Amino acid sequence: MTILVTDACSVINFAASGDMELLKSGLSVRTPRCTQAVDAELRKWVHNFPGLRPLLDESWLGEPIELNRKEDQKDVGRLRTALGGTRSEPTLHLGEAESIHAMRTRGELAGAVLLTDDRDATRMAARSSLTTWDTTRLLADFHASGDLEWEEAQEVLRRMDGAARGVRIPASYHEFTQG
Repeated sequence: MTILVTDACSVINFAASGDMELLKSGLSVRTPRCTQAVDAELRKWVHNFPGLRPLLDESWLGEPIELNRKEDQKDVGRLRTALGGTRSEPTLHLGEAESIHAMRTRGELAGAVLLTDDRDATRMAARSSLTTWDTTRLLADFHASGDLEWEEAQEVLRRMDGAARGVRIPASYHEFTQG
């Protein structure tokens, strides 16, 4: 079963498009996780995206991964700064940094996939040989497992794009399944 370490932006895509039931169904056959910073960010955004409420109330992403050791905090801080985080915005890129750090240091996350639509986080994760998926790739995985038709995936992506979520929209079925 695929372990998905989720970033807030990708989860919010589903809330913005009204597709939380699709996300719930897809997560039910995977092992979703998130860090404490991602959980906090989702809680912060629930007033803008009320569709997040069931995800949080029902713990769809499991118990948040805590990174409270001094060495965790130092590495997360370095990663966050490398991603563009600043002192004046202490939570900027914190979720991405925590997720990458957790995947690099927690044995139970070996082989996990980072779900993020943040391009800088994707590049940083790749430098650590971590696998990343964006929202489109997650939908392709839903399709590969028989949970979503190509036409339905296109509609979901159009709704996300219409909600100004900046998702990658494949030009063809081939790009969708290979990309």
